Amino acid sequence: MHLDQPVSPQSMEEYFDHVVDEGIGVILDTGSFQALHQRLRELMATITEWIADEAGEQSSDDELDRVNRAIATQAALDLWNNTPIPENHFRPHKQIKPERNAPCPCGSQRKYKQCCGTVDTPGLQLPLDEMAARVLKRLPSERLGEIAALGVPPIALGMIARAWFKERRYEDIIALLEPLFFDVSRLDERAALAADTLANAYLARNDESRRQQLVAKLKSAPDKTLRSAGFEREATMSCDSGDFPAAWAAFKQAQRLTPDNPMLARLEVLVLLAEGREAEARERVEFWTAKLARDPDYDHSNLIGLLHQMLNANPLERRLAALPESYPERRLILHVALEGISPPIWRRLEVENCLTFAELHVILQTAMGWENDHLYEFIVGDHHIGPTSEDSPAWGEPVLPDHEVEIGQVLGRRKSFRYLYDFGDSWRHRITVEERLPSTPTERPAILRAGARACPPEDCGGAWGYQNLIVALANPEDEQHSETLDWLGDYKPEAFSIMSARKKVASLFKRI
Repeated sequence: MHLDQPVSPQSMEEYFDHVVDEGIGVILDTGSFQALHQRLRELMATITEWIADEAGEQSSDDELDRVNRAIATQAALDLWNNTPIPENHFRPHKQIKPERNAPCPCGSQRKYKQCCGTVDTPGLQLPLDEMAARVLKRLPSERLGEIAALGVPPIALGMIARAWFKERRYEDIIALLEPLFFDVSRLDERAALAADTLANAYLARNDESRRQQLVAKLKSAPDKTLRSAGFEREATMSCDSGDFPAAWAAFKQAQRLTPDNPMLARLEVLVLLAEGREAEARERVEFWTAKLARDPDYDHSNLIGLLHQMLNANPLERRLAALPESYPERRLILHVALEGISPPIWRRLEVENCLTFAELHVILQTAMGWENDHLYEFIVGDHHIGPTSEDSPAWGEPVLPDHEVEIGQVLGRRKSFRYLYDFGDSWRHRITVEERLPSTPTERPAILRAGARACPPEDCGGAWGYQNLIVALANPEDEQHSETLDWLGDYKPEAFSIMSARKKVASLFKRI
């Protein structure tokens, strides 16, 4: 960063973030306060100049150096006293701020009151969880399993893991948090966030066995809040699978353990809406609103707003909100066949279930050989998914926007679903899930593996029109033979080049 160019507060904030990371690196690599101070003096020169520039003051080089030295000293003390050291059971080394007549820690050989103590420098705000996260970034993955035993607060581990979840670092989350729950008898409510994030990581890795084991451990924990968290998770899982009696049984157990837990409000309304009991959900929202508003200790306005938002969402918003945010990431083997055609026209595809249905539409168009000239819709269970707009009708079954919904959010354990293309000709594609394989994110998200027969021509009248067309094309005596030849040209119904079609599908995505 050079100060002959305009400096925005955001760019300065990014630079300061870099300074903190650099300082932590020096502490971990050298264990030397003097080395830390020297590096910060180099880095803080830019910040010192920026402060002077913002204040509109003309300062001599000596004055800038004096201020820079003081800022670096205060920053070094704050970083040194707040950086958790893995070899010190994740506790910081401590260096007490010097008394006025003590030697200045900057190494000038002068008293503190005559050196860096002459500059009023604000301290750094360095939250424990943020500092722990910065230190963990520098540790190799194989050391993550040691962290829980080093005394890092469970709440800090949970916040670190939640940030990693957004980066899809599921294996690192499991390595970091799993040892924390070997013995739940030592844990209390501060481990609830870590438990929730670990359960989501197991789900993302499709490790249902360990997820169930974690929920069972939580349900047996001595701490009531953790036990309640286990039952809350069980209620959500049962709701997702449509087992509403089990969801209510788990909800009641959680309610018995922590009757004053405000998050039970959201869970109760969620299950009621998922079960279609809107009138009861409305009554419970009113009840929870009144109860939460009377709480003298906490402001629950955000939660109250969320409850009303859940209740007042239109059917489309409610359906979108009910979709799971996380699911097991898998690579699917899909067999796609046009219905009503014999011999069959089919393709076999390999796709990642994290693709949206809008992306799957493009893949199917390319693999089959369609020209993408018409509307389309996917039907997955009771979900209708397709292109939407502000002009979409408000009546009937709401169509979920295909660019927002991912395959894994609605497919579940279903063995098949349908893709309807061209509402006039009504080309129905039956898509069968032949295999569910581990996700391979380093490969292209979609690969065409096999197929047979050419795609029907567009606008030929659907399956019935296509069959008549094939009959006329094969029979020179048919009265429509010449007209069909003129229309179709060199169309050959049995011709299908797997290599050409595979290249076209591959060209849709760049290899990661």
